[in-house]
Amino acid sequence: MPKNDLARSALDTMERVAGCLPGYRRAHSRGLALLGNFRASPLAAELSCAGHFQGGEIPCLVRVSNSEGRPFAPDRVAAGQGRVMGFAIRFSLPEGKFATWAGINVPAFPARTPEEFIGLTAAQKRGRNGKPNRARLVWHLIRHLHILAAVKRIQALPLCESLALENYYGIHTYFLVDAAGRRRPFRYQWLAAQKPSVGDDAPPLGEDRYLMDEIRRRLARGPLAWDLVAQIPAAGDDLLNASRAWPDDRETILLGRLTLDRVHPNQAETELMVFDPTGVVPGLEISDDPILTFRPVTYALSYARREKENRTAPAPADMGQ
Repeated sequence: MPKNDLARSALDTMERVAGCLPGYRRAHSRGLALLGNFRASPLAAELSCAGHFQGGEIPCLVRVSNSEGRPFAPDRVAAGQGRVMGFAIRFSLPEGKFATWAGINVPAFPARTPEEFIGLTAAQKRGRNGKPNRARLVWHLIRHLHILAAVKRIQALPLCESLALENYYGIHTYFLVDAAGRRRPFRYQWLAAQKPSVGDDAPPLGEDRYLMDEIRRRLARGPLAWDLVAQIPAAGDDLLNASRAWPDDRETILLGRLTLDRVHPNQAETELMVFDPTGVVPGLEISDDPILTFRPVTYALSYARREKENRTAPAPADMGQ
């Protein structure tokens, strides 16, 4: 099926199963945009000729988000179970261009192909009683056993205490390309530099939506940082399967540090941005991962839909305040 038709089917299924509000993103609908800078490590410049890997401070915009399609969705599934959270970034390059990525707080995606994603989404549709049909989901998993580990990892996510304490993963394979044209495959990770402390606030027991307020308060106390790390595959690691994380013992390379120090002053403006995970510049290349190459088509169609809609509810960034 052509990618445009797959994207249309995916969005239709997401809207039918998860719901959406006019004018909102079809996934990660509630988020908060933050500002800061990225500084690459010396080794990053050796491995890639990308503009934001050459040293110096690169202005960045980061959107942290709840992955749900409904902007009023709670930040927890249950009392002790967290949701998938997002970490999208836009680098402002010296030459006036932008590079964009989009990661999540789990290292694998619960589908290997667009068709599998559509099937998994459809399998989670709730019945008339408002509860998921477990038999439908189990039947999908039986026919796609290779995604079971990723699904279990998502279902076992602990409660998120702060978006600032999460690690985020690109889940797809990219290539570092140096000045001589040498290509090296990798998957990126944003590893939180701040650690939980005794003074950290516990998630409010009575609040469904608390994470955007929490990171605002935390940022008011001081900058937040993440290290950008490249995970290097070993022989036999699947480069094109986003549903399978590479083992934790793989080689890693520090590519730089991101520091965020303030909230974006115009959240409405940032809701018009699209964080395309294939938005790379020379010095970085995408792989042929079918989920990765499917995402920009879906993002573009999602943007086209919400751009034509009247957005009457509060902006996602203002939820829960």
